[in-house]
Amino acid sequence: MQAIKVLIVDSEPEFTSILTDRLSSWGFAATAVNSSDEVLEALSTFGPEVVVLGLHGKDSKALDSLHIIKACNPAIEVILLAAKGTGIIGMQGIARGAFDCLDQPLELGVLIEKIREAAGVRSQR
Repeated sequence: MQAIKVLIVDSEPEFTSILTDRLSSWGFAATAVNSSDEVLEALSTFGPEVVVLGLHGKDSKALDSLHIIKACNPAIEVILLAAKGTGIIGMQGIARGAFDCLDQPLELGVLIEKIREAAGVRSQR
């Protein structure tokens, strides 16, 4: 069984570094970018099955990134990570095609299960 390819998109480099390391230790092929400007390149060079996309602030660019991801490849499943105060943006993201939205702080086990679930939905298409 091949490792599930996960792209992490978040503006906080320390968070993406830690999450990438943790997911890799669980057998995922994980990589990260720290800006919405890097998303398109990462989609073409890395080819993720699942994207974990951080939501920050009320004017989050994450929904723009979600649109780019889905326009590039609608089969990629996107899991949103909602920081405090971004719940409405998370709900908008689900309405626009995100797989799910998880509140931060989150437990790694919950995220791992959601990634596996999202990859399973993708493989059934």
